[in-house]
Parts: sequence; structure tokens; C-alpha cells
Amino acid sequence: MMYDWVYKYIGIPFVSNGRSMQGCDCYGLVRLVLRNEYNIELPELSNDYINARNVAETAKLFKDNIPVLTASEILEPQEKAVAVITERNRPCHIGIIAGDGYILHTNFKTGSVCQRVSHPSLRGRIEGYYNVR
Repeated sequence: MMYDWVYKYIGIPFVSNGRSMQGCDCYGLVRLVLRNEYNIELPELSNDYINARNVAETAKLFKDNIPVLTASEILEPQEKAVAVITERNRPCHIGIIAGDGYILHTNFKTGSVCQRVSHPSLRGRIEGYYNVR
């Protein structure tokens, strides 16, 4: 079963550097969910990149910051865990575990969506699952 909070975050439009229900990028969505649902405050980071759609820019951001944001890698997805997702073999996208084999994430074409980990657009792209601090 998916977590109760998931449904209110589906359909939020994609906005690069967005941090609210009116629009989010992938980091903004994870940050919003963790703050609203779990009282976990991640750093802002919106001043650290210009365009969330730029893979080279987000890959560098992830390389520099993911160790700071996550406590440890875990083998299986669990509640509050962040999924780090690759594109062109570089970690540059994140989502949050939504329960029952689903990940909540966002992209510029669809806005926020909840997809199965096995969905063709995610299959083979999950670099790992991480606990957050």
C-alpha cells in the first residue's frame, strides 16, 4: 500500500528550483515531502544550480551533496528513503519512496508522478536507496 501522503503531491508542476506545491524540481519535491510529512529539513541548494534539466549541472550537484544529505545507503527501499536515479549513467535525479514498490518523483514533461520501481522509465536507472539525516 502506498503511503497516505503520496496523493497530495501527484501532479505538482515541474519548476526548476521550485520548492512548493505550486511547482518543484526533483530535489524540491523530495525536500517538500520530507519537511511536510516527516519534519526533516534538507538544505535549500536552489542557489547551487541554474537549471534542473541540465544533467551535467545536476550530476555535479549530486556528486557534491548526496553524501551530505544521506546517512547511509540501504539495500531495500523503505519509508522516508530517497532513491537516487541516473541518466546517461550519472546520478542526477532523485525521488522518494512512496510505498508498495512506488517512487514519487518529478520531471519536466509530466510534473510529479508516482511510478513503480519496475516502470520502463526507471528500470535499470536506480543507483541506490538512501536514508536521510
